[in-house]
Amino acid sequence: MRSLYVRNVSEALFVGKQALQSEGKEVQTRNGLALEFATPVATTYYNPRERVMFFPERDANPYFHFMESLWMLAGRNDVEWISQFNGRINTYSDDGEYFHGAYGFRWRQWFGEDQLLTAIHRLKNYPNDRRTVIGMWDPWEDLQQDNDGKDYPCNTQIYFWARENKLNMTVANRSNDMVWGAYGANAVHMSFLLEYMAGMCGFEVGEYNQFSNNLHAYVDVLSSLDNIRPDHEPYLTIAEDGLSYVSPFLIDNPATFDNDLSLWFKTWGGDNSATKTEMFYNPHVQDTGAVNDYLNTTATPMIKSWKAWKNKGTSTMYMKDAIMEATAINDAAWRKACLEWLERRNK
Repeated sequence: MRSLYVRNVSEALFVGKQALQSEGKEVQTRNGLALEFATPVATTYYNPRERVMFFPERDANPYFHFMESLWMLAGRNDVEWISQFNGRINTYSDDGEYFHGAYGFRWRQWFGEDQLLTAIHRLKNYPNDRRTVIGMWDPWEDLQQDNDGKDYPCNTQIYFWARENKLNMTVANRSNDMVWGAYGANAVHMSFLLEYMAGMCGFEVGEYNQFSNNLHAYVDVLSSLDNIRPDHEPYLTIAEDGLSYVSPFLIDNPATFDNDLSLWFKTWGGDNSATKTEMFYNPHVQDTGAVNDYLNTTATPMIKSWKAWKNKGTSTMYMKDAIMEATAINDAAWRKACLEWLERRNK
């Protein structure tokens, strides 16, 4: 098995790309020529909260990655709300309304219980526990003789364990696209889950391990990343001294966070059902009054920036408004990513 030990998602993409191009085997897939590792790959992030991807060549959509993470923590599976941030994601839904394999829904509703709440109870009450396992793969619904479904979970299980007041997490994945999945969206929403669980339990965030049974990438996508630099490390330059920046923590008050998140969604897209998302940019919409300030100072200005950007069909000031709202994002990493993403489109 191949092992990669990295600081953050930027280093993971660079190191993983170099290794795959050096060691990968060509395989023809229904989506074109790909390279895949001959063995499973384990990636360990020792600073998983450095989850934001800045490489301009990758051009990751920070709005989508961030909002998908909150959507998952809220236990949602509706297509309409999340598809406003990624117009192609609805092609993975079988009925156009809901996602069969939505991770957050599997965490919180699919199996008839909220697995996250049970896991939090175990981690808080059983020191050195080794039985805290979150399931996302349902053999009764997902292991089928036909091959027609569009949306089956790629990440199948999650293991949590706490040692020395740090919560660690291992995610098992059956098939991982390195660029779009493992070192893209997965690195964001799974590290948010780890931070959420740590905050709810009163632990510090430990290491995040990603086990990819099949780690691959498409040849044409890899070639578009040939110019990424190994020293592209924005987390070392966000702070003036190059060392002291730490992202503000997701959770201030564990007792109110789930309710605060529910209120936030009611403000910006309704409850956990198919909802109307035509709420256009309105500079007068403020925060929800949440106790957990991250939702007020990072999530709210970010979605307002996105709404302003999406207002481009009806407003000539959409870019100015989007940039203005993005400058108010408190988390400097997401602020930087959003401003750079907008600037690339401005050019």
